[in-house]
Amino acid sequence: MKDLIMKNLRWTHVLFLLVVFPVLVVAQDIRDSQDHPLISRYPGQTIMRFDVKEFDPYNLVLSVDKSGAPDKVKKLEGKVTRIFYRNPQGRSTTEIFRNFEDGLRRGGAQILFACAGNDCGTPIRWTPVNGVRSMGSQIDNRYVAARAMKAGAEVFVSVFVGGQSTQLDVIEVKPMEAGLVTVDADALSAGIDAEGHIAVYAILFDTGQSTLKPESKAAIAEIAKLLKNRMQLKLFVVGHTDSTGSFESNMRLSRDRAAAVTQSLVSDHGIAATRLTAQGVGPLAPVASNGTDEGRTKNRRVELVAQ
Repeated sequence: MKDLIMKNLRWTHVLFLLVVFPVLVVAQDIRDSQDHPLISRYPGQTIMRFDVKEFDPYNLVLSVDKSGAPDKVKKLEGKVTRIFYRNPQGRSTTEIFRNFEDGLRRGGAQILFACAGNDCGTPIRWTPVNGVRSMGSQIDNRYVAARAMKAGAEVFVSVFVGGQSTQLDVIEVKPMEAGLVTVDADALSAGIDAEGHIAVYAILFDTGQSTLKPESKAAIAEIAKLLKNRMQLKLFVVGHTDSTGSFESNMRLSRDRAAAVTQSLVSDHGIAATRLTAQGVGPLAPVASNGTDEGRTKNRRVELVAQ
């Protein structure tokens, strides 16, 4: 009898190890991954995919038709962070989703669109549009799109919660990084000779501000080089804005930005002030529609016009 008891105890011990050991294995995030600083994960989630693109287009879904395909999207450009989380067991998609949605609201975000279950489409047909894909039962799908502000810049958030995983996309709207394709004096000279003016997109300002960003130094140095190579050339430096905001504020902003460029040319590069005239035309001379993000980006510029 004693031998039988000891034998049963040994088997019980083995069974305990088989059952308990998997519980002791803690799931780990993939290497070199992290939560986005603007929004944390749901407790118990682990990162199974992490991707950051410094500048990329993104289509934010704002409406879905009966076939499950997006019928309204907002076209964005900027830094795109995509995180796939594995959902913890025993937690419903509704609970996980509500925590993300509540977190966005508490952070001051504006909810742009939300859907659940069949209202998100059956089946989901979003992947070709923005890479969002469902995992698990269609009825468990939950989605929310939101807009927030960070240091004066727009940030958009897309959260898609499925039965097995959550996909979080954070889009920090910003213009394409300038200076990667160099603006040079020869190109500026050729443009002015051909058209009488040339737009310089590598001169950058923060939203609503007229202080030159450090990234603008290289472009301004090339303008100075142009003026030193062509001593008879005089320029109108003309600021342009998009149509966001009031007309008066845009006119003032465009003048101030043009003045900042001329001041830098005079004080930093020794260009005679008599060769430069700063003007601002605000939104009066668009080169694209102000109805799209892409168009507004093109309209925000500084132009050099031969006098």
